[in-house]
Amino acid sequence: MIPVWPRGLLGRLTLLVLSAVLLQFIGSSVLQEMAERTKSGDVHADHLAERLAIGERALSSVPPGQRPGLARALSTADLALSWSERPAGAGGGASPWLRDLEARLQKREPGLAGRGLTLDRGRGEAEPHRVRGELRLADGSALGFDVTRLQHGLPDILRSLLSTALLASCLLIAAPLLVRALGTPLRQLVRAADAIGRGRPVPVAVEGPMEVRRLARALNAMQDRLVRLIADQTQALAAVSHDLRTPIGRLRLRTDLLENRALQAELQADLDEMEQMVGSVLAYLKGDTDPEPRRAVDLVALLTTLVDAAADAGQDATYDGPDRAVLHARPLALKRAFANLIDNAVAYGGSARVALRDGPAGVTVAIADDGPGIPEAELDRVLQPFQRIEGSRSRATGGVGLGLAIALQAVEREGGRLALVNRPGGGLTAEVTLPRL
Repeated sequence: MIPVWPRGLLGRLTLLVLSAVLLQFIGSSVLQEMAERTKSGDVHADHLAERLAIGERALSSVPPGQRPGLARALSTADLALSWSERPAGAGGGASPWLRDLEARLQKREPGLAGRGLTLDRGRGEAEPHRVRGELRLADGSALGFDVTRLQHGLPDILRSLLSTALLASCLLIAAPLLVRALGTPLRQLVRAADAIGRGRPVPVAVEGPMEVRRLARALNAMQDRLVRLIADQTQALAAVSHDLRTPIGRLRLRTDLLENRALQAELQADLDEMEQMVGSVLAYLKGDTDPEPRRAVDLVALLTTLVDAAADAGQDATYDGPDRAVLHARPLALKRAFANLIDNAVAYGGSARVALRDGPAGVTVAIADDGPGIPEAELDRVLQPFQRIEGSRSRATGGVGLGLAIALQAVEREGGRLALVNRPGGGLTAEVTLPRL
């Protein structure tokens, strides 16, 4: 059994185009038939004008007593002629078609003008193309006629407009169907492809045309392979980082036994830096797989806690904004992100001025400092893992280049955006935008 709706994209597009062409062909054929009937009616009207002119001249040339018989002799199957001494007083043609027919008859035979030509469709006639009329002779008598097979068609200009409108309608019907047949599955694939690598896998629904289903299966398989590859590498790196804590702990115990206090302090500082590096790597690696659920979070309380902690440590940190701003998010991940941003502002810019703007669509948090800023060419690079502007890796500046990457990861996981902007007057602003999900 052949399916009515093709499985392939090419078959569907071909079916839609053929349907539109077929519909336009049928409509054009109907209009063409109407045009042929109109032309046939025009020919009959021309013949009617000639026969009325002949009948008028013939009846006018014989005595009144012979006129009824002559009228019957001139009658045919589609035109019945009659004669009467007085006009019957038939009503004039009220419809536009009858007026056009009257003008056509007089144009074809100018002798009919001035003869009081009247046309009438009649009342309750079963014949749709039957017309009755009357024509006055020179002596005041009347030539009556009853004609059939007169077609009532559309004017040429109207037929052209209808044909054009029909073609446009077919195109307007086919175009949205084509766009839908092509656009809907492609949009789904675009959304899925854009989501790859931004968190958990996004399975693509295997539906639509055959080609789209094949592409959906390929994308799903690719996501599975990427997830397994990343999971294996992440697990290996996390295991190594985690296992490093054991020898670091043993080194710390042995360092405590040193009698040289200066050397002991230096080794303790190195171990602290190693632990910080291991902690940062582990925090970054578990970012996308962190099982922390979303819940209602008062972002103002979270930010003021971090600002107060920095201020208590003797750092220049302030908050400016409303007293409350609630949204659904992962509080621990956001706290880690904002803590990194505030620490960076204090460490590299000497201060952290936190400002919050609450709006109907979401919340915007700006963390500004008074430091030297970041070169414009480096603004995007510093958001990548293990990227730093200065490469000393010294304890004075600290870190391994994961603070901003962890912050970006946490913000994007909430559907937000993190941007770094140099201020015209000096300093850097880290702007975080979080939507209300």
